[in-house]
Amino acid sequence: MAVTDAVTLQLPPMTGPQIEILQIDECLERCWDVEGAARSAKSWGIVFWIWKLVYQYPGIQIFYCRYKDDDLKTLRDVWDKVRGYFPGYLHPTWNTDFDSWDFPRAGSRVYLSSLKVSEAADAEAIHGKYKGKTIAVVIIEEAQEVPKANYDGLKERLSQSKTPDGRDFRYPLKIVLVHNSIDQDHWIAEEFPLAADGDTCTKEGHQHIRADLYSNQHNLGPDVMAGYEFDFPPGNPLRYTKIEGKRGVTLHGKAVYGHAFRRPIHVHADVKFTPYYPIVEGWDFGEEKPAVVWWQYLRHRAAIRILGAVKGSELFLELFAPKVLEIRTRLFPHCKEFRSWCDPTGATGNGGLQYTPVSLLHDLGVAARPTKDPTSSRDGNDADVRYMAIQKIAGYMLKQGTDGKPAFRVAPLCIELKRENPNSSELTEQSSSILVTSFEAGYIWDTKAASEDKPNIRKPKKGTRYDDLMNAFEYGVIGENIPLAPNVQMLAMAAAQYQTAPEREALAEQISQARELRLAQRDKDPSDRVYGRGSRRGVL
Repeated sequence: MAVTDAVTLQLPPMTGPQIEILQIDECLERCWDVEGAARSAKSWGIVFWIWKLVYQYPGIQIFYCRYKDDDLKTLRDVWDKVRGYFPGYLHPTWNTDFDSWDFPRAGSRVYLSSLKVSEAADAEAIHGKYKGKTIAVVIIEEAQEVPKANYDGLKERLSQSKTPDGRDFRYPLKIVLVHNSIDQDHWIAEEFPLAADGDTCTKEGHQHIRADLYSNQHNLGPDVMAGYEFDFPPGNPLRYTKIEGKRGVTLHGKAVYGHAFRRPIHVHADVKFTPYYPIVEGWDFGEEKPAVVWWQYLRHRAAIRILGAVKGSELFLELFAPKVLEIRTRLFPHCKEFRSWCDPTGATGNGGLQYTPVSLLHDLGVAARPTKDPTSSRDGNDADVRYMAIQKIAGYMLKQGTDGKPAFRVAPLCIELKRENPNSSELTEQSSSILVTSFEAGYIWDTKAASEDKPNIRKPKKGTRYDDLMNAFEYGVIGENIPLAPNVQMLAMAAAQYQTAPEREALAEQISQARELRLAQRDKDPSDRVYGRGSRRGVL
């Protein structure tokens, strides 16, 4: 069964990522993640690797799959193109009994299979397509479509240690995920966590290969690359996934603030805390993904300034809130007033517990108020109320303040909190661009049709990685009743209050100091205490 004849092949020039793919079987790591931009030739590299495996490891059993049956034709298409580089006598035959390509000269087999089973099947049946198989290598194409349960089940099938005729043979046992760039909240991102460089996998036994579009530019040609550069220039939030092959925004939809928000205009490092104004604090409790946004409304300038935000990932409020308050004290030590608004659902009981999210915040000293529209007392999560808040926010993005600067600006300050060790309550802080990305592209409109009774009211998509931060900000805008367009009288009053604020604060400080001085000067000798009119106790 061993293949001994030397064969000379004329293969196309390989990209850097393809060369890495061809060497997977020579590495120790068992789990591999091949991720990158569409059209970066990842799948071609995988098929060339499969052909290498079937002849280098005679008798090897490979499971090559996608999630849905209809998508197997795309795997067949790539397979047919790659086999053209190999002489006909090395080609496999199709085995209709096993749905596999069988290689007679090597005794190897490549199963071609989908993973999805009937919707009516029970939980155990999801493993039906590969149950009982003894496999050396698993390759899951478009792995972002596949539930983690299938990934875990397929890992258990990596067990081939004998050739088909029963001889001991040490096969490389590998599972390889192949997919376009994913967002940070996908299960693959958790299974293959990356270091700050965006390339190095930090989990033992796991390895990551990134394929960017430029690695395949010799095949795509200059005109195609120029088109991508035009569509996704530097600064575009989709450039990371579309060209650089990195993790980032992958949501397909129309950005809520896409027509109004512009990073060069609205993101500014000089956005700082302004004395004499309170900080508005919005809390969204999420489902293990809470968020807080801090901002100020400068009434004398008719301007919104977002100072920063904190985002949690798979965290309960009991861990998240104390850490947020620690960060708040560190960032804003001189702020004397925080006006806190929160998700209205946080005021109700939850799962039979004796406390609510709002009561938990109150216990921590945060006077959070469930958000309601001041003009109608409707819930802050009401579709009409949220839509009006979005319109206000977009309006400020398109205007200038009274000082001639953009009326809406965001500091590039966002911290993501994560629990690295599942056995510890310690949280790690990680700098993040998710707040800006949410405004730019992550917060999108839901594609579901509007209700018939309110056809003009659109709803943002829920359950994404980005809507929690946006909701937290909206709660403050609703609760504070920020005006859509402040009139001249409102601006004049705000300017007068702001201009006299330093004097009023200085006067209050002088009064306080005088009061403390009088208290300090009091004679506290008990023998001098007066009892009755004109008498002193103890005086003869």
